[in-house]
Amino acid sequence: MLRRGLLYFAYGCNMAPEVLAEIVGIELPPGWVTRLDDWRLAFNKGGEGAYGEGVVANLVQEEGCCTYGVVYRLPYEALASLDAFEQAPKHYRRESFWVEPVGRCARQAAVGYVGQENWIVAAGRPDAGYLNSVIRGAVLNGLPVAYIDWLKALARGEPRDCHRSGA
Repeated sequence: MLRRGLLYFAYGCNMAPEVLAEIVGIELPPGWVTRLDDWRLAFNKGGEGAYGEGVVANLVQEEGCCTYGVVYRLPYEALASLDAFEQAPKHYRRESFWVEPVGRCARQAAVGYVGQENWIVAAGRPDAGYLNSVIRGAVLNGLPVAYIDWLKALARGEPRDCHRSGA
């Protein structure tokens, strides 16, 4: 049966169900863990917003890297709320991705957000509260333990290369 709605790829603080539910204003159906290949998670999106002038999560294309996240099926009307939260198109632009659901057999097309070039800064260490929200969302949704450990190392300020599938 074909189910209606938009598939949204969350990879930052929006992985936490309560954060995303507040943004879109609806009770969320459960999401599922996915992997986005050849994109790395970077904390190089600067700017303004709930987390002040610090850096927040962004995706950067890089062969061999991968970013885990959560796909949620949302009503199409949720795009307006997501755009407002992400300050699109000023700060982020919507992008379509092919994601690999973990434990499922077929790739899926999903919408996510990538930082606009004029808001990209030198990679930095995000605010502790923001990073804890990212880690909390990863744990709640059951992202791979190796990826969660990689996020925790980032939180401790340990320099890390991108996460690689199977690492």
